[in-house]
Amino acid sequence: MERLFTYWTKHCPALGAASRSYILSRSKVKRYHKNQVIKLETEQFPFFCIVLSGLVAGYRKNSSGNSLLCELMQTMDYFTGTQHPFTPRHREAEYIALENTSLLLVPVAEAREAQLLHLPFAELVQVIKQRKINFLELVITLTYEPSNYKRYCLYLAKYRHQATGLPDAPQWQLLRMSRATYYRMKKRYLMDKSQK
Repeated sequence: MERLFTYWTKHCPALGAASRSYILSRSKVKRYHKNQVIKLETEQFPFFCIVLSGLVAGYRKNSSGNSLLCELMQTMDYFTGTQHPFTPRHREAEYIALENTSLLLVPVAEAREAQLLHLPFAELVQVIKQRKINFLELVITLTYEPSNYKRYCLYLAKYRHQATGLPDAPQWQLLRMSRATYYRMKKRYLMDKSQK
């Protein structure tokens, strides 16, 4: 929890005891083991979740019924088990802990109330929401790049800082490449970079 408060204070120096206390009293921390399912696609999961440590992947089925990586949440990112952060409507997605992970679970109704009553919480939501928007823009950009190599280069140009801490598997899933293609693109990129 201290990591959250440190991050929160960095973006909202006026974070007061009332906001801290409100979140602490209405949330719980839950730990998941590597590869443990957090939420099944059909499961009701009405929580606003902040990743305190670890890595979480969100998968949705495409029109062919195949699971595709659509979200990747690192430390201080969020996801919800509902359509959006402040609705009780069910979200058809599966979430899996890709590493040992700790989540702060805030019931959606409590998160909505916290955003209305506590300006620091509303500011925190805006900061982590912007991170999610930036990531989703990257995913959309990558989707429209047909060349595997250009897609890999674009990915590193826009996401290098976050990518350095990721395991390879979610990266090749995100890039919509096979494992072998991913390693070929990575090798080519490193060779091109060393020749400059």
